[in-house]
Amino acid sequence: MSEQVAVAPAPPARESEQQPVAPSTPAAGRSRIGTVLGVVVLILGVLVALAVGAVLKLGPGPLGGLLGRDGTADAKAGDCVAELPRVAGTGATSVDDATIVPCTGARAAYAVVGRVDDPAAARSRSAVACEPHFRPGDDGYVLYRVGGDGDGYLLCLVRKANGR
Repeated sequence: MSEQVAVAPAPPARESEQQPVAPSTPAAGRSRIGTVLGVVVLILGVLVALAVGAVLKLGPGPLGGLLGRDGTADAKAGDCVAELPRVAGTGATSVDDATIVPCTGARAAYAVVGRVDDPAAARSRSAVACEPHFRPGDDGYVLYRVGGDGDGYLLCLVRKANGR
């Protein structure tokens, strides 16, 4: 008959007795294409960050229309607006690119003589709210904006030729 003997496991070797393991070495280095792509992505990231910073600091300017910004959102009495499409009588024309411009500049075609922050008046597209801002003989125009968020306003404008 055979005899079974249980043998105790050997104690773990001390750190000084353990065989050193060779560190895994990365590939010979990043590939040239990977390095170039990394630099390009970094440069593009910096350019995008600078562009966003410029738009936030200076406003979108000519990009306002592309970005959906209202170019007259901050207009107030005393400001000027660039040329708009001609409208005769009580007609109306859609304008997407109205912008505030310096009143001393050649592009200033209209003077803002009043602003009415009233979404209901803007939705009704009525010039009645601007009547108190017009003088007899003024060539008056009303620029209205109705936002998707329910806000709206009217800008009461006169041609710069009126001397205002």
